[in-house]
Amino acid sequence: MPSRAAPTDAPFLRVRFLILGGVVAAAFTAYLERRAIAVAGAQMMPALGIGEIELGYLFNAFLFTYTVLQYPGGLLAQRIGARRLTTACLLVSTLGTALTALMPGLAGPVVAFVGVGIAQALVGIGQGPLFPANAGIVQAWFPPRHWALMNGLQVTGLSLGAAAAPPLIAALMQSYGWRNALYATCVPATLLALWWWWYVRNKPREHRAMTPAELAEIEPEPRTTSAPRVSWAEVRRLLGDRNVMVLSCAYLLMNYVFYFFNQWSFLYLVEERHLTLLKSGWLASIPLLFGAICATVGGVLCGAACRRLGARRGFRLVPLVVLPLSGALLLVAAHADDAYLAVAALAGCYGCVQMTESAFWGATFWAARERAAAATGVLNMFGNLGGIIGTPIVAWLAHAHEWPGALATGVAFALASALLWLWVDVEHRGVPA
Repeated sequence: MPSRAAPTDAPFLRVRFLILGGVVAAAFTAYLERRAIAVAGAQMMPALGIGEIELGYLFNAFLFTYTVLQYPGGLLAQRIGARRLTTACLLVSTLGTALTALMPGLAGPVVAFVGVGIAQALVGIGQGPLFPANAGIVQAWFPPRHWALMNGLQVTGLSLGAAAAPPLIAALMQSYGWRNALYATCVPATLLALWWWWYVRNKPREHRAMTPAELAEIEPEPRTTSAPRVSWAEVRRLLGDRNVMVLSCAYLLMNYVFYFFNQWSFLYLVEERHLTLLKSGWLASIPLLFGAICATVGGVLCGAACRRLGARRGFRLVPLVVLPLSGALLLVAAHADDAYLAVAALAGCYGCVQMTESAFWGATFWAARERAAAATGVLNMFGNLGGIIGTPIVAWLAHAHEWPGALATGVAFALASALLWLWVDVEHRGVPA
């Protein structure tokens, strides 16, 4: 079928870019909330009388529910739509964050610790379906040739949220205490949830501001497929897709490295490098800011590689190059005598890791197409298993004052993730237009 010619009356500010802004903002606020406890832990641990191992339990209370709800969240997004689901995710996550700050003031240390764990599990329930739901939004609102870049921009948003947390929470902690610092993160998420309900729609054709010109830009050829009905047959078909499963296993291995930065880098600078709270807050944000830039760069490079080399080699190229490099930089950070050299190496490592996000999510889009929400739920579920596996390992090593060993464990995971990309082949899905 020939492509439709796009009308010439397209508005200057496209609706889809505002929708993308909402997706990026949701990623930003989610990571601001989930990263806040990792920074607040410096004051929370003495307040609750706990150590690094117990803090790791709190991290895993979030990660467990967050991971378990990835795939069901993707299926639910296909059933009820991302608009309703993302709005609910933002509100539930905010409630869990507020309860995290509230619980220690209501009970003794043991009950407070259990209460904070339950509150963090609630944050995980809120955020679990978020990224699979937003994957469906990206798939519906943008043509295939832009999927890698749009996911790179979403990862930039979450990296900026993670980067904003250390200096912001550290400054608020120093002036107002860790509880008020957590309360402060609830405000932007609540406002964003209201905006999502008011403005965002699941599909371009449902939006009141959509014009025929912009619709032609999004769908140069009419899309005749829609998300399949949720059934056990569909579940088995998706879980039997070789590309989806290999990508998911590789994502699990890569996320072992990713979670070190999002859970432990602040405490690493405080405990191992003996820096102050404020200095650690600013320095811990440097790798995350660099990762935010590299996430978009990775999206651009991945899209260009797919257009030039084809989907099979194009999606592989960036991960095969940068994942081994991230492992080498972890070794540099682990053995550097100078704190600032270690931070520079960590920044390079995290930048490499974030450059692969577009390849992981874009390749999963190509493999699953109309099942993108459910497939990325599987991908992110496996990815967060990397965090669940890594959290007790790093917690135990940190408790034993073996931070260099904690960094070095990530090298093997990064190399193994790179090797799995050799088995990814989405060429049959075509080449980005």
